[in-house]
Amino acid sequence: MKQSLFVLLLLALLQGCSVKVENINNESTKERQLAIDIMALSARIDKKEAQSIAKEALSYPKVLAKQYNLVTPASYHNMLINLGYRTRGLCFHWSEDLMAHLKKQKYKTVDLRWGVSDKGGEEEHNSVVVLAKGASFESGLILDPWRNSGDLYWTRIGYDEKFKWYEDKKRTTVLGTVNTLK
Repeated sequence: MKQSLFVLLLLALLQGCSVKVENINNESTKERQLAIDIMALSARIDKKEAQSIAKEALSYPKVLAKQYNLVTPASYHNMLINLGYRTRGLCFHWSEDLMAHLKKQKYKTVDLRWGVSDKGGEEEHNSVVVLAKGASFESGLILDPWRNSGDLYWTRIGYDEKFKWYEDKKRTTVLGTVNTLK
């Protein structure tokens, strides 16, 4: 009996470890895919920069989730902010913080811009957009840490089934890496 209990306990412990390995493998797969998607924007994008952006864009939202004392889903967290129980974690907070973090890396082959959907409306949504240096906003890739509560969502502009994206040129100029108000 004691031996059976020991075997069951050992199997439970080993199974717990295997879950962590799967999470690590899943994260590295996402990181590789995001880097590939960033490099697909243009042959001018440096591979190491694409890999760095992928790593930072996937890992930093997890840091933000802890800082925001995040509650899921995102819409519930928004309600807590609006009621005064949380101070940060709206989509524009995620975008500001991710943009500032990525901007510190001083990438040379990409630009960071501000995307907005339904600006000024009840369903306004904001996100970081990464694109090849000098490329048009419409060719960019949305990096959305809010949508899945810190689990980065990304897609090409025009392929997002939930939001129609436009550039907020003022926020791009103030927060991004391009002066769009010239």
